Amino acid sequence: MTNRAQRVRVTRLGARRELTLFIGLGLVVMLVVGVGGAFASRSVAQRQALDDAERITKRTGDLVKRPLSGFLARQPGSELELRRVIESRMSDGYLTEVTVWSSDGQVLFSNEVENIGTWPQPVPAEVGTAIRGGTTSAFEDDPPEADPIQDPSGTTTDGERGPNRYVEVYTPLMIQGQPPMAFEAYYDYQQVEELSDALLSQTLPIVLGPLLLLQAIQIPLALSLGRRLKRHEKDRSRLLERALSASDQERVRFAADLHDGPIQDLAGISYALGAMASSVASQHAALMVRVQDALQRSIHSLRTLMTDLYPPDLRAGSLVEALQSLAEQARTAGLDVRVSVAELPPLSEEGTSTLYRVVRETLTNVQQHAAASKVTITLAPAYVHGTSPGVRLVVADDGVGLDPGRIDRRAEGHLGLRLLTDRVESLGGEMVITSAPLQGTSVEVELPASPLDAS
Repeated sequence: MTNRAQRVRVTRLGARRELTLFIGLGLVVMLVVGVGGAFASRSVAQRQALDDAERITKRTGDLVKRPLSGFLARQPGSELELRRVIESRMSDGYLTEVTVWSSDGQVLFSNEVENIGTWPQPVPAEVGTAIRGGTTSAFEDDPPEADPIQDPSGTTTDGERGPNRYVEVYTPLMIQGQPPMAFEAYYDYQQVEELSDALLSQTLPIVLGPLLLLQAIQIPLALSLGRRLKRHEKDRSRLLERALSASDQERVRFAADLHDGPIQDLAGISYALGAMASSVASQHAALMVRVQDALQRSIHSLRTLMTDLYPPDLRAGSLVEALQSLAEQARTAGLDVRVSVAELPPLSEEGTSTLYRVVRETLTNVQQHAAASKVTITLAPAYVHGTSPGVRLVVADDGVGLDPGRIDRRAEGHLGLRLLTDRVESLGGEMVITSAPLQGTSVEVELPASPLDAS
Protein backbone atom coordinates (compact mmCIF):
# COMPACT_ATOMS: atom_id res chain seq x y z
CA MET A 1 0.00 0.00 0.00
CA THR A 2 1.42 3.37 -0.97
CA ASN A 3 1.68 5.89 1.83
CA ARG A 4 0.06 9.14 0.95
CA ALA A 5 2.33 12.18 0.97
CA GLN A 6 1.56 14.82 3.58
CA ARG A 7 1.85 18.50 2.78
CA VAL A 8 2.45 21.32 5.21
CA ARG A 9 1.56 24.66 3.65
CA VAL A 10 1.74 27.98 5.45
CA THR A 11 0.62 31.02 3.49
CA ARG A 12 0.31 34.50 4.95
CA LEU A 13 -2.11 36.77 3.11
CA GLY A 14 -1.27 39.93 4.98
CA ALA A 15 -3.55 42.11 7.09
CA ARG A 16 -4.97 44.09 4.19
CA ARG A 17 -5.83 41.02 2.15
CA GLU A 18 -7.29 39.27 5.17
CA LEU A 19 -9.44 42.31 5.96
CA THR A 20 -10.62 42.52 2.36
CA LEU A 21 -11.41 38.80 2.45
CA PHE A 22 -13.33 39.23 5.71
CA ILE A 23 -15.46 42.10 4.41
CA GLY A 24 -15.93 40.40 1.03
CA LEU A 25 -17.12 37.19 2.66
CA GLY A 26 -19.60 39.18 4.73
CA LEU A 27 -21.02 40.79 1.60
CA VAL A 28 -21.16 37.41 -0.16
CA VAL A 29 -23.08 35.96 2.80
CA MET A 30 -25.59 38.79 2.62
CA LEU A 31 -25.93 38.29 -1.13
CA VAL A 32 -26.48 34.56 -0.67
CA VAL A 33 -29.04 35.21 2.07
CA GLY A 34 -30.81 37.77 -0.12
CA VAL A 35 -30.96 35.48 -3.14
CA GLY A 36 -31.98 32.57 -0.95
CA GLY A 37 -34.69 34.72 0.61
CA ALA A 38 -35.98 35.65 -2.83
CA PHE A 39 -36.19 32.01 -3.91
CA ALA A 40 -37.73 30.99 -0.59
CA SER A 41 -40.35 33.74 -0.86
CA ARG A 42 -41.22 32.68 -4.38
CA SER A 43 -41.48 29.05 -3.35
CA VAL A 44 -43.73 29.90 -0.38
CA ALA A 45 -45.86 32.14 -2.57
CA GLN A 46 -46.28 29.43 -5.20
CA ARG A 47 -47.21 26.79 -2.64
CA GLN A 48 -49.66 29.18 -1.01
CA ALA A 49 -51.09 30.09 -4.41
CA LEU A 50 -51.71 26.43 -5.24
CA ASP A 51 -53.38 25.84 -1.85
CA ASP A 52 -55.55 28.93 -2.26
CA ALA A 53 -56.48 27.98 -5.82
CA GLU A 54 -57.54 24.48 -4.74
CA ARG A 55 -59.63 25.88 -1.89
CA ILE A 56 -61.32 28.48 -4.11
CA THR A 57 -61.98 25.90 -6.84
CA LYS A 58 -63.65 23.51 -4.42
CA ARG A 59 -65.78 26.33 -3.02
CA THR A 60 -66.72 27.50 -6.52
CA GLY A 61 -67.61 23.93 -7.47
CA ASP A 62 -69.99 23.73 -4.52
CA LEU A 63 -71.63 27.02 -5.57
CA VAL A 64 -72.28 25.91 -9.16
CA LYS A 65 -73.78 22.51 -8.33
CA ARG A 66 -77.43 23.63 -8.17
CA PRO A 67 -77.47 25.88 -11.28
CA LEU A 68 -75.27 23.40 -13.18
CA SER A 69 -77.74 20.59 -12.37
CA GLY A 70 -80.53 22.72 -13.86
CA PHE A 71 -78.35 23.59 -16.86
CA LEU A 72 -77.66 19.95 -17.60
CA ALA A 73 -81.39 19.21 -17.21
CA ARG A 74 -82.06 22.11 -19.63
CA GLN A 75 -84.23 23.96 -17.13
CA PRO A 76 -85.19 27.48 -18.28
CA GLY A 77 -83.09 30.26 -16.69
CA SER A 78 -80.56 27.88 -15.23
CA GLU A 79 -77.79 28.85 -17.70
CA LEU A 80 -78.26 32.52 -16.86
CA GLU A 81 -78.06 31.76 -13.14
CA LEU A 82 -74.97 29.58 -13.66
CA ARG A 83 -73.17 32.29 -15.60
CA ARG A 84 -74.09 34.86 -12.97
CA VAL A 85 -72.47 32.69 -10.28
CA ILE A 86 -69.34 32.18 -12.39
CA GLU A 87 -69.03 35.86 -13.33
CA SER A 88 -69.30 36.92 -9.69
CA ARG A 89 -66.31 34.67 -8.92
CA MET A 90 -64.36 36.05 -11.89
CA SER A 91 -65.06 39.69 -11.11
CA ASP A 92 -61.75 40.28 -9.26
CA GLY A 93 -59.69 39.02 -12.23
CA TYR A 94 -58.03 36.17 -10.35
CA LEU A 95 -60.25 33.41 -11.79
CA THR A 96 -59.93 33.56 -15.58
CA GLU A 97 -61.66 30.45 -16.95
CA VAL A 98 -63.99 27.65 -15.78
CA THR A 99 -64.67 24.35 -17.52
CA VAL A 100 -66.81 21.38 -16.55
CA TRP A 101 -65.75 18.07 -18.10
CA SER A 102 -67.62 14.81 -18.49
CA SER A 103 -65.94 11.47 -17.86
CA ASP A 104 -65.65 10.87 -21.62
CA GLY A 105 -63.85 14.21 -22.29
CA GLN A 106 -66.73 16.44 -23.44
CA VAL A 107 -66.91 20.06 -22.30
CA LEU A 108 -70.30 20.20 -20.54
CA PHE A 109 -69.94 23.86 -19.59
CA SER A 110 -67.46 26.71 -20.00
CA ASN A 111 -67.50 30.42 -19.47
CA GLU A 112 -66.39 30.48 -23.12
CA VAL A 113 -69.67 29.70 -24.90
CA GLU A 114 -67.98 28.39 -28.05
CA ASN A 115 -66.31 25.60 -26.04
CA ILE A 116 -69.54 24.07 -24.73
CA GLY A 117 -70.24 20.67 -26.28
CA THR A 118 -66.79 20.31 -27.83
CA TRP A 119 -64.46 17.31 -27.47
CA PRO A 120 -60.90 18.71 -27.08
CA GLN A 121 -58.15 16.26 -27.93
CA PRO A 122 -56.22 15.00 -26.16
CA VAL A 123 -58.22 14.98 -22.95
CA PRO A 124 -56.06 16.21 -20.06
CA ALA A 125 -54.93 13.40 -17.76
CA GLU A 126 -55.98 15.55 -14.80
CA VAL A 127 -59.60 15.18 -15.90
CA GLY A 128 -59.43 11.43 -15.27
CA THR A 129 -57.80 12.06 -11.86
CA ALA A 130 -60.61 14.42 -10.88
CA ILE A 131 -63.29 11.99 -12.11
CA ARG A 132 -61.75 9.40 -9.78
CA GLY A 133 -61.97 11.83 -6.85
CA GLY A 134 -58.50 13.42 -6.82
CA THR A 135 -57.59 17.11 -6.81
CA THR A 136 -54.54 18.35 -8.74
CA SER A 137 -52.99 21.76 -9.15
CA ALA A 138 -49.99 23.05 -11.10
CA PHE A 139 -48.55 26.03 -12.89
CA GLU A 140 -49.30 26.06 -16.60
CA ASP A 141 -47.61 28.08 -19.34
CA ASP A 142 -49.99 26.92 -22.09
CA PRO A 143 -53.54 28.23 -22.62
CA PRO A 144 -56.41 26.22 -21.10
CA GLU A 145 -56.97 22.86 -22.74
CA ALA A 146 -60.51 23.77 -23.75
CA ASP A 147 -59.34 26.82 -25.74
CA PRO A 148 -58.18 24.97 -28.88
CA ILE A 149 -61.48 23.94 -30.51
CA GLN A 150 -62.42 22.32 -33.75
CA ASP A 151 -64.96 23.92 -36.05
CA PRO A 152 -67.31 21.72 -38.12
CA SER A 153 -64.76 21.57 -40.94
CA GLY A 154 -62.18 20.02 -38.56
CA THR A 155 -59.87 23.05 -38.44
CA THR A 156 -58.31 23.70 -35.02
CA THR A 157 -58.49 27.27 -33.76
CA ASP A 158 -57.26 28.89 -30.58
CA GLY A 159 -59.72 30.48 -28.26
CA GLU A 160 -59.12 33.80 -26.56
CA ARG A 161 -55.86 33.71 -24.63
CA GLY A 162 -55.57 35.21 -21.20
CA PRO A 163 -52.37 35.66 -19.15
CA ASN A 164 -49.10 34.10 -20.25
CA ARG A 165 -49.01 31.86 -17.17
CA TYR A 166 -51.76 30.25 -15.13
CA VAL A 167 -52.52 28.36 -11.96
CA GLU A 168 -54.44 25.29 -13.12
CA VAL A 169 -56.71 23.27 -10.78
CA TYR A 170 -58.82 20.14 -11.39
CA THR A 171 -61.21 18.98 -8.67
CA PRO A 172 -64.06 16.41 -8.54
CA LEU A 173 -67.63 17.65 -9.08
CA MET A 174 -70.38 15.37 -7.85
CA ILE A 175 -74.07 16.18 -8.51
CA GLN A 176 -76.87 13.89 -7.43
CA GLY A 177 -78.38 12.07 -10.38
CA GLN A 178 -75.36 12.86 -12.62
CA PRO A 179 -72.25 10.84 -13.41
CA PRO A 180 -68.95 12.08 -11.86
CA MET A 181 -67.57 15.22 -13.50
CA ALA A 182 -64.33 17.23 -13.37
CA PHE A 183 -64.31 20.93 -12.52
CA GLU A 184 -61.40 22.85 -14.05
CA ALA A 185 -60.40 26.40 -13.13
CA TYR A 186 -57.61 28.67 -14.32
CA TYR A 187 -56.22 31.56 -12.25
CA ASP A 188 -54.04 34.53 -13.17
CA TYR A 189 -50.41 33.99 -12.12
CA GLN A 190 -49.90 37.73 -11.69
CA GLN A 191 -51.33 37.56 -8.19
CA VAL A 192 -48.77 34.89 -7.33
CA GLU A 193 -46.03 37.31 -8.39
CA GLU A 194 -47.57 40.04 -6.26
CA LEU A 195 -47.77 37.72 -3.26
CA SER A 196 -44.14 36.68 -3.77
CA ASP A 197 -43.01 40.33 -3.93
CA ALA A 198 -44.99 41.11 -0.79
CA LEU A 199 -43.41 38.23 1.10
CA LEU A 200 -39.96 39.23 -0.12
CA SER A 201 -40.41 42.83 0.96
CA GLN A 202 -41.46 41.62 4.42
CA THR A 203 -38.79 38.95 4.97
CA LEU A 204 -35.66 40.56 3.49
CA PRO A 205 -35.52 43.48 5.95
CA ILE A 206 -35.95 41.02 8.82
CA VAL A 207 -33.14 38.78 7.53
CA LEU A 208 -30.71 41.35 6.10
CA GLY A 209 -31.21 43.99 8.79
CA PRO A 210 -29.35 42.10 11.54
CA LEU A 211 -26.63 41.09 9.06
CA LEU A 212 -26.09 44.71 8.01
CA LEU A 213 -25.99 45.77 11.66
CA LEU A 214 -23.49 43.00 12.38
CA GLN A 215 -21.31 44.14 9.48
CA ALA A 216 -21.50 47.75 10.69
CA ILE A 217 -20.20 46.59 14.07
CA GLN A 218 -17.62 44.16 12.74
CA ILE A 219 -15.97 46.32 10.09
CA PRO A 220 -14.58 48.95 12.54
CA LEU A 221 -13.40 46.15 14.80
CA ALA A 222 -11.79 44.39 11.82
CA LEU A 223 -10.05 47.60 10.76
CA SER A 224 -8.69 48.07 14.26
CA LEU A 225 -7.53 44.44 14.40
CA GLY A 226 -5.99 44.85 10.96
CA ARG A 227 -3.92 47.81 12.13
CA ARG A 228 -2.80 45.87 15.19
CA LEU A 229 -1.96 42.87 13.04
CA LYS A 230 0.09 45.07 10.73
CA ARG A 231 2.12 46.39 13.66
CA HIS A 232 2.48 42.83 14.95
CA GLU A 233 3.74 41.65 11.56
CA LYS A 234 6.36 44.39 11.45
CA ASP A 235 7.52 43.55 14.97
CA ARG A 236 7.54 39.87 14.13
CA SER A 237 9.58 40.46 11.00
CA ARG A 238 12.13 42.46 12.97
CA LEU A 239 12.35 39.73 15.62
CA LEU A 240 12.83 37.05 12.98
CA GLU A 241 15.60 39.03 11.32
CA ARG A 242 17.20 39.63 14.69
CA ALA A 243 17.02 35.92 15.53
CA LEU A 244 18.58 34.90 12.21
CA SER A 245 21.22 37.61 12.51
CA ALA A 246 21.99 36.45 16.04
CA SER A 247 22.43 32.93 14.67
CA ASP A 248 24.91 34.16 12.08
CA GLN A 249 26.74 36.23 14.72
CA GLU A 250 27.01 33.15 16.93
CA ARG A 251 28.43 31.20 14.01
CA VAL A 252 31.00 33.95 13.40
CA ARG A 253 31.93 33.96 17.09
CA PHE A 254 32.29 30.18 17.22
CA ALA A 255 34.38 30.18 14.04
CA ALA A 256 36.64 32.91 15.47
CA ASP A 257 36.99 31.04 18.77
CA LEU A 258 37.95 27.87 16.89
CA HIS A 259 40.51 29.73 14.78
CA ASP A 260 42.06 31.67 17.62
CA GLY A 261 41.85 28.86 20.19
CA PRO A 262 41.97 25.11 19.47
CA ILE A 263 43.19 25.39 15.86
CA GLN A 264 46.08 27.68 16.81
CA ASP A 265 46.96 25.49 19.79
CA LEU A 266 46.90 22.31 17.72
CA ALA A 267 48.92 23.97 14.96
CA GLY A 268 51.54 24.97 17.55
CA ILE A 269 51.65 21.42 18.90
CA SER A 270 52.05 20.12 15.32
CA TYR A 271 55.02 22.45 14.72
CA ALA A 272 56.59 21.38 18.01
CA LEU A 273 56.18 17.71 17.21
CA GLY A 274 57.71 18.28 13.80
CA ALA A 275 60.77 19.89 15.41
CA MET A 276 61.11 17.01 17.88
CA ALA A 277 60.63 14.25 15.30
CA SER A 278 64.34 14.03 14.40
CA SER A 279 65.37 13.54 18.02
CA VAL A 280 62.89 10.76 18.79
CA ALA A 281 64.34 7.30 19.27
CA SER A 282 63.97 5.02 16.27
CA GLN A 283 61.69 2.61 18.11
CA HIS A 284 59.18 5.52 18.65
CA ALA A 285 59.45 7.04 15.18
CA ALA A 286 56.39 5.18 13.81
CA LEU A 287 54.31 6.31 16.78
CA MET A 288 55.40 9.90 16.24
CA VAL A 289 54.28 9.73 12.62
CA ARG A 290 50.87 8.40 13.62
CA VAL A 291 50.46 11.16 16.23
CA GLN A 292 51.41 13.83 13.70
CA ASP A 293 48.93 12.43 11.14
CA ALA A 294 46.12 12.31 13.71
CA LEU A 295 46.92 15.88 14.73
CA GLN A 296 46.82 17.09 11.11
CA ARG A 297 43.48 15.35 10.58
CA SER A 298 42.08 17.04 13.68
CA ILE A 299 43.30 20.44 12.49
CA HIS A 300 41.77 19.82 9.05
CA SER A 301 38.42 18.78 10.62
CA LEU A 302 38.34 21.86 12.84
CA ARG A 303 39.14 24.14 9.89
CA THR A 304 36.35 22.49 7.88
CA LEU A 305 33.97 23.02 10.79
CA MET A 306 35.09 26.65 11.03
CA THR A 307 34.35 27.12 7.31
CA ASP A 308 30.93 25.52 7.70
CA LEU A 309 30.07 27.74 10.63
CA TYR A 310 31.17 31.01 9.05
CA PRO A 311 28.28 32.38 6.93
CA PRO A 312 29.20 33.31 3.35
CA ASP A 313 28.99 36.89 2.10
CA LEU A 314 25.90 36.90 -0.14
CA ARG A 315 25.79 40.63 -0.72
CA ALA A 316 27.81 40.34 -3.94
CA GLY A 317 25.19 38.06 -5.52
CA SER A 318 27.20 34.88 -4.97
CA LEU A 319 24.18 32.70 -4.13
CA VAL A 320 25.02 30.11 -6.79
CA GLU A 321 28.59 29.78 -5.53
CA ALA A 322 27.33 29.50 -1.95
CA LEU A 323 24.90 26.73 -2.92
CA GLN A 324 27.63 24.87 -4.80
CA SER A 325 29.78 25.11 -1.68
CA LEU A 326 26.99 23.62 0.45
CA ALA A 327 26.54 20.86 -2.11
CA GLU A 328 30.24 20.09 -2.09
CA GLN A 329 30.26 19.82 1.69
CA ALA A 330 27.31 17.40 1.50
CA ARG A 331 29.13 15.34 -1.14
CA THR A 332 32.05 14.87 1.23
CA ALA A 333 29.51 13.33 3.64
CA GLY A 334 28.61 10.74 1.01
CA LEU A 335 25.53 12.35 -0.59
CA ASP A 336 24.98 12.56 -4.34
CA VAL A 337 23.98 16.22 -4.63
CA ARG A 338 22.93 17.78 -7.94
CA VAL A 339 22.42 21.52 -8.32
CA SER A 340 20.42 23.08 -11.14
CA VAL A 341 20.21 26.89 -11.28
CA ALA A 342 18.53 28.84 -14.08
CA GLU A 343 18.89 32.55 -14.80
CA LEU A 344 17.12 34.30 -11.92
CA PRO A 345 15.48 37.69 -11.51
CA PRO A 346 17.17 40.09 -9.08
CA LEU A 347 16.69 39.10 -5.43
CA SER A 348 16.85 41.22 -2.33
CA GLU A 349 19.62 40.59 0.21
CA GLU A 350 17.03 39.19 2.63
CA GLY A 351 15.63 36.87 -0.03
CA THR A 352 19.07 35.62 -1.04
CA SER A 353 20.11 34.90 2.54
CA THR A 354 16.79 33.17 3.25
CA LEU A 355 17.18 30.82 0.28
CA TYR A 356 20.73 30.01 1.39
CA ARG A 357 19.57 29.29 4.93
CA VAL A 358 16.77 27.03 3.69
CA VAL A 359 19.23 24.95 1.64
CA ARG A 360 21.74 24.80 4.50
CA GLU A 361 19.11 23.76 7.07
CA THR A 362 17.57 21.21 4.69
CA LEU A 363 20.90 19.61 3.82
CA THR A 364 21.74 19.41 7.53
CA ASN A 365 18.45 17.62 8.21
CA VAL A 366 19.05 15.26 5.29
CA GLN A 367 22.51 14.29 6.56
CA GLN A 368 21.35 13.83 10.15
CA HIS A 369 17.90 12.27 9.78
CA ALA A 370 16.88 11.33 6.22
CA ALA A 371 19.23 8.39 5.49
CA ALA A 372 19.14 9.59 1.87
CA SER A 373 21.58 8.90 -0.94
CA LYS A 374 20.52 11.55 -3.46
CA VAL A 375 19.55 15.21 -3.15
CA THR A 376 18.54 17.60 -5.93
CA ILE A 377 18.61 21.38 -5.52
CA THR A 378 16.67 23.31 -8.17
CA LEU A 379 16.46 27.09 -8.38
CA ALA A 380 14.43 28.67 -11.18
CA PRO A 381 12.26 31.72 -11.93
CA ALA A 382 8.57 31.42 -11.04
CA TYR A 383 5.43 33.41 -10.39
CA VAL A 384 4.65 33.67 -6.67
CA HIS A 385 0.92 33.28 -5.91
CA GLY A 386 0.46 33.06 -9.67
CA THR A 387 1.07 36.77 -10.30
CA SER A 388 4.30 38.16 -8.81
CA PRO A 389 7.61 37.33 -10.53
CA GLY A 390 10.05 35.60 -8.23
CA VAL A 391 12.01 32.39 -7.75
CA ARG A 392 11.21 28.82 -6.75
CA LEU A 393 13.64 26.72 -4.76
CA VAL A 394 13.10 22.95 -4.47
CA VAL A 395 15.31 20.69 -2.34
CA ALA A 396 14.26 17.03 -2.68
CA ASP A 397 15.79 13.85 -1.27
CA ASP A 398 15.10 10.11 -1.52
CA GLY A 399 15.28 9.44 2.21
CA VAL A 400 12.95 7.93 4.79
CA GLY A 401 10.65 10.95 4.90
CA LEU A 402 9.81 13.58 7.48
CA ASP A 403 7.00 13.75 10.01
CA PRO A 404 5.38 17.16 9.31
CA GLY A 405 4.26 17.30 12.93
CA ARG A 406 7.89 17.56 14.03
CA ILE A 407 8.75 20.65 12.00
CA ASP A 408 7.93 22.91 14.94
CA ARG A 409 10.21 21.60 17.72
CA ARG A 410 10.47 24.64 19.99
CA ALA A 411 9.89 22.45 23.05
CA GLU A 412 13.06 20.51 22.16
CA GLY A 413 15.10 23.66 21.64
CA HIS A 414 15.11 23.37 17.82
CA LEU A 415 13.70 26.09 15.56
CA GLY A 416 15.13 25.03 12.21
CA LEU A 417 12.63 24.93 9.38
CA ARG A 418 9.88 26.51 11.51
CA LEU A 419 11.94 29.68 11.90
CA LEU A 420 12.77 29.70 8.20
CA THR A 421 9.11 29.17 7.31
CA ASP A 422 8.22 32.27 9.31
CA ARG A 423 11.00 34.18 7.57
CA VAL A 424 9.75 33.14 4.13
CA GLU A 425 6.23 34.27 5.04
CA SER A 426 7.48 37.62 6.30
CA LEU A 427 9.03 38.22 2.87
CA GLY A 428 5.69 37.55 1.16
CA GLY A 429 6.57 34.03 0.07
CA GLU A 430 5.40 30.51 0.72
CA MET A 431 7.08 27.38 2.01
CA VAL A 432 5.65 23.90 1.39
CA ILE A 433 7.05 20.65 2.79
CA THR A 434 5.84 17.44 1.13
CA SER A 435 6.80 14.11 2.65
CA ALA A 436 5.69 10.53 3.16
CA PRO A 437 7.27 7.53 4.90
CA LEU A 438 9.96 5.94 2.70
CA GLN A 439 9.17 8.36 -0.15
CA GLY A 440 11.58 11.15 0.64
CA THR A 441 10.98 14.80 1.42
CA SER A 442 10.61 17.85 -0.77
CA VAL A 443 11.03 21.40 0.55
CA GLU A 444 9.67 24.00 -1.84
CA VAL A 445 10.05 27.76 -1.34
CA GLU A 446 8.66 30.54 -3.48
CA LEU A 447 9.90 34.09 -2.92
CA PRO A 448 9.05 37.28 -4.79
CA ALA A 449 11.82 39.06 -6.61
CA SER A 450 11.47 41.91 -4.12
CA PRO A 451 9.95 41.82 -0.63
CA LEU A 452 6.18 42.28 -0.54
CA ASP A 453 4.52 44.71 1.79
CA ALA A 454 3.48 42.66 4.74
CA SER A 455 0.27 44.63 5.05
